[in-house]
Amino acid sequence: MPSDFSVYTAQQITDWMSQATVATAPTNLYVALFDNTGTEVSGDFLNDRPETAAGTEWDVVGANDTDFENNTSIEFGEASVDVDNLEDVALFDDTLANGGNEIARYQMEDAPFDVAAGSTLTFNPGDLSFDVIDRTE
Repeated sequence: MPSDFSVYTAQQITDWMSQATVATAPTNLYVALFDNTGTEVSGDFLNDRPETAAGTEWDVVGANDTDFENNTSIEFGEASVDVDNLEDVALFDDTLANGGNEIARYQMEDAPFDVAAGSTLTFNPGDLSFDVIDRTE
């Protein structure tokens, strides 16, 4: 069963197991959006990559304790342009301006979908979820 971990996260686990080192865990996670070409489009929204608090704004769900979902609203704000073919959502350890490392990514339900310029995009609690079992490319 594939997971939503990124190659960066897999490398952190490799470093931990082989060298007993791992990067400091981020205190905040930043939510990013990608279109169907793999291009990040978070910058087309007022709030770029919305910030969430690691440890408090994500809950473990499911029988295997490997699924996580947002427990607060995640607000991207108003789209500055038409944003077409939204497909993936990802978690990063830093802001869009700073780049950061991708932690996990998955394809959203009902993807691809569009957001018209001037429309607001918000994900309600439970709308975003990640499964962290078994993807390392």
